[in-house]
Amino acid sequence: MGSPAGHARGRKRDADATRAALLEAARELFGRHGYDAVTLRDIGERAGADGSLVARYFGSKAALYRSAVAEESREVAASPEPAELAAFTAYALGRADQRGAPGPLVQALLSQGNAPEVRAAAADEMRARLVAPLAARLAAEGADDPGARAEVLVSCLVGVIAMRSSGLFDDLAALSPETVGAMLESAARTQASATSPVPAPDGTGTSGDGQGASG
Repeated sequence: MGSPAGHARGRKRDADATRAALLEAARELFGRHGYDAVTLRDIGERAGADGSLVARYFGSKAALYRSAVAEESREVAASPEPAELAAFTAYALGRADQRGAPGPLVQALLSQGNAPEVRAAAADEMRARLVAPLAARLAAEGADDPGARAEVLVSCLVGVIAMRSSGLFDDLAALSPETVGAMLESAARTQASATSPVPAPDGTGTSGDGQGASG
């Protein structure tokens, strides 16, 4: 006959397993279909649990979405350094290709639905995890307005992930993740070099603008 403490531990293990199953199901379904198209019943059926348990473990559907986005963001933090744009792009596209969907973080950014707080949270995560490290790299390389340039590059990556997953662009789908990564890396280097001072032929300053060289 089991002890009360043993029963309590068993209930906690069951509760933890149910919560984890709901979160994993939410990540998969939200990542494939977005927020509005997925119901709590869908999540419960995928998790093998009662969808009403979402309220117990997460509070609401929107809170569950935020948890799914946060979990995705934690995995992004353990990925290749975002400032290494080629490697990070290959990683992100490889993940999207493997699951055949953009993922909850990208879906949240693209959503125009009824949970603006989820979209705002996803944007905050994207700025912290991707934009800021890339902007720091561009600033170190001498790029003008590195924050805006980093946002442009990250927006390109988000769009590539979404369109590649859609299957609408055959040539994009045929490219390897590494090739797409090299393209974005080339764009990043071009942005930095386009705003860097050009040394004068004698090495004393900049050329091409009539400044930086005497005489």
